[in-house]
Amino acid sequence: HKTFTNNQFGTGCKFGNGLSVGRVNTFDLYHLKLCRCSVFEIELGYKGHIGDFSYNVKGNVAYIKNTVENLGNSEGFMQIGGSSVQSISGFYARAENGMPYGYFYGYKTNGIFQNMSEVQAYTNAKGEMILPNAVPGDVRFVDVNGDGEITADDRTNIGNGHPDWTFGLNVNLDWKGFDLGLFLQGVQGADIFDGTYRSDVYSGNYPKWMLGRWTGEGTSNKYPRLALGDKSNNWKGSDIYVCDGSYMRIKNLSVGYTFPTKWTKKAFISRLRVYGMVDNLVTWTKYWGFDPEISSGSGNAQGIDRGVYPQPRTWTVGVNVSF
Repeated sequence: HKTFTNNQFGTGCKFGNGLSVGRVNTFDLYHLKLCRCSVFEIELGYKGHIGDFSYNVKGNVAYIKNTVENLGNSEGFMQIGGSSVQSISGFYARAENGMPYGYFYGYKTNGIFQNMSEVQAYTNAKGEMILPNAVPGDVRFVDVNGDGEITADDRTNIGNGHPDWTFGLNVNLDWKGFDLGLFLQGVQGADIFDGTYRSDVYSGNYPKWMLGRWTGEGTSNKYPRLALGDKSNNWKGSDIYVCDGSYMRIKNLSVGYTFPTKWTKKAFISRLRVYGMVDNLVTWTKYWGFDPEISSGSGNAQGIDRGVYPQPRTWTVGVNVSF
């Protein structure tokens, strides 16, 4: 049994010379008391013409927030999206009461030990070393629960694959038979868990960020040393793998020309248009992987990159004919 309620406010109006505001919505969504999704969306449009030149520009932006209300089990949390990511231990996506749905659950880090003095200085309230097996170049994992040691109980929220903001822009221009169309879209505030690295395959390919690993004091404070037989388990699931998944992409760009009717009617053609189009022309992002636009991939876990196949850049030419 599923129950949905939708409280929605919307408005649309126009202001002289083609300026329009459409769809300003806020609503809460309830699914069997499981999750509350709050959305605020606004869309603005403007169109007009100057002589033979006409234009139509429309953009929208939406803010999205979701919170788990009640999972309905005694634990108040559950694992989602598969039991593992490659060979990375200690990480999974999680649904938990009071938290965003599908957040990344793993270990927090606080840099890399640069020398043995830093290892020895990382102690608990009893003066004992929190990571007694660590050596310079190892990860300084955070003792989140304060019990003086690093255990599975120190795992916490390290990211969220759902974006805070989504946005899009449509532009259509026409001039004396020539037309240009542009569709741009993107997201802001989304994280990606980069699960493409196989830490158990030493002879495999490495991601390019491995070039920035620790190789000596002062060389890196993010990526640990690379060594066979990692006794410190530096590569278990932590925020080391979490990347900024924000991006902006030209999703579609088209250019066309419609021949004058006085030319085409002699061939009994009422409309003749030739065009060229490209999809996924360019993407601006800080993410190093193939594609920042990552869906769930497995179950309901958004933003986990298991080696997702990238969206191709496609080029198209065509002819539209109407008789």
